[in-house]
Amino acid sequence: MFRTFAIFAIMFIVVFVPTIGKSDGDKVVIVVRVLDIRALSIDGEPYFKVEVTADGQDIGAGYHSMEHGSEIVPVWPVAYMSGIPYDRDQPINIKIRLFFRYSPLGIWKECDISKDGKGVDISYDVRSGEWTGEDYLNDGNGYGHTSGFEDGNYEENDCEIWFDIYQLRGGSSFLNPDRLTLWELVNVYNLDPYQNYAIVDNDGDGIPTSWEDKYGYDPLSYDDHKNLDPDNDGLDNVEEWMTSKWLSDPFSQDIFVEIDFMRMWNLNKMCSFPEKSKYLVWRAFAKHNITLHIDDGCMGGGGEAIPFDGRLMVNSLKEIREKYFLHGDPNNWRKGVFHYAIITCFGVHAFNRRVGGMAFYTDSFFVAQIRLMALHPIFCIEGSNYYIAFAGAFMHELGHNLGIYNGNTPGCDNRNAQFPWQKDFWKYRNYKSCMNYQYVYRLVDYSDGSHGENDFDDWGRIDLTLINYA
Repeated sequence: MFRTFAIFAIMFIVVFVPTIGKSDGDKVVIVVRVLDIRALSIDGEPYFKVEVTADGQDIGAGYHSMEHGSEIVPVWPVAYMSGIPYDRDQPINIKIRLFFRYSPLGIWKECDISKDGKGVDISYDVRSGEWTGEDYLNDGNGYGHTSGFEDGNYEENDCEIWFDIYQLRGGSSFLNPDRLTLWELVNVYNLDPYQNYAIVDNDGDGIPTSWEDKYGYDPLSYDDHKNLDPDNDGLDNVEEWMTSKWLSDPFSQDIFVEIDFMRMWNLNKMCSFPEKSKYLVWRAFAKHNITLHIDDGCMGGGGEAIPFDGRLMVNSLKEIREKYFLHGDPNNWRKGVFHYAIITCFGVHAFNRRVGGMAFYTDSFFVAQIRLMALHPIFCIEGSNYYIAFAGAFMHELGHNLGIYNGNTPGCDNRNAQFPWQKDFWKYRNYKSCMNYQYVYRLVDYSDGSHGENDFDDWGRIDLTLINYA
């Protein structure tokens, strides 16, 4: 399947790039590119199709996914418009719609990717290269990012989609665009329209011209980006730029987690983070307008194989963090940007008992997979399953990294609230959060404090900036 996908992408580049890469004089090419698609309330592994219209006219080839899954990362643009005057003063009305089906020959159904209707309607300004409408800069959900969850209804075949719209001018290519428009270069910045500014930092503030222009900063005026964190997610603007290739946004909160996996005994097999569990955690954070990014090898840092150790101790976990996350460099740039998770086989001895998960450092935690698998029959009796339990345990330990603990939330990690014969079980039963031991394997969510007496607002207590103290 991947080979077919790659071959098709190469054919697209060979056939279309010579055409859409050309721009004659005062004309430009406008490209609409979908960067990522995530299913939020669609079960299974659907196929996706994107449709794009401009001023009511179809400008796409009806992009069909060559792969299927809960997340799809297209590798080529889905639509383009050529011969557009670079100084056109009338906006272009663009509509993006997403469809899914469960088999290559099934019936297409429309996804909800909008807070108003189903598709996304935006108005694109050719001169500035910016757009407004249902998606706009600093809208709180990310620029070029929309979600069907924004309307508060979570059962409408909801998906989230990341997209970008940019222009190509003479000498440029969609493979490495700088996002600056010809009109801006000539009339605003007085820069060379034939130079690519994708990696040029004209004002010496540590961030290239193209990123600053996209997010509303003046690329010719110095900004103290190292001390700017407009969305208060613990990532300063330099770190937002460094992670922008993984879809971070300076005006929408992001959480990055790197995951490594322990080998299972001497077998040629590693522990894993199940896709179904990953989907459940994505969904929980998406409801609260937070994007969770998981690097299990897809971002160049996670997915490493940790040697099997059946007698793990807390110090062993810290040694693993130093070796496999920081790689011996205490100044590794990922520290303060990524949280770190280890999926182990068994638990560790801590707090005078054997635990199957624990936040062992400000930015780090572990979850024991084999232990969860062994408890699967119990989960089923309780109305849960292995995937929910795994996601709940993962989210529980991450919650400690985000600032939820027993000291500020008495119902959290309360061993006297686990079973019905314990007094605190009934006292904190309204605290419906995976941080509560009686719900940790049954609920993939934090509480919002709305369930009555002795409930707590976990979501309101979360502090993403704690990553800075790693």
